[in-house]
Amino acid sequence: MEQPLYWSEAKEYLSNKDKRLGKIISSHEGHLKSREDPFFSLCKSIVGQQISVQSADSVWKRLVKKCKNI
Repeated sequence: MEQPLYWSEAKEYLSNKDKRLGKIISSHEGHLKSREDPFFSLCKSIVGQQISVQSADSVWKRLVKKCKNI
């Protein structure tokens, strides 16, 4: 997947706001893999990190059904 257009700017902003986070950011290669817009990807990541993959998929489907347009 291609690097999101906002990626470099976001890394710089976060690194300047939090020096500890900046060290972590600079020590890792790669980028967020976004299939849709950034907010969609963030929502999907939050749900996926909180619970098991199967549970997250179930919660995600319910969220999409309720919100219709994330």
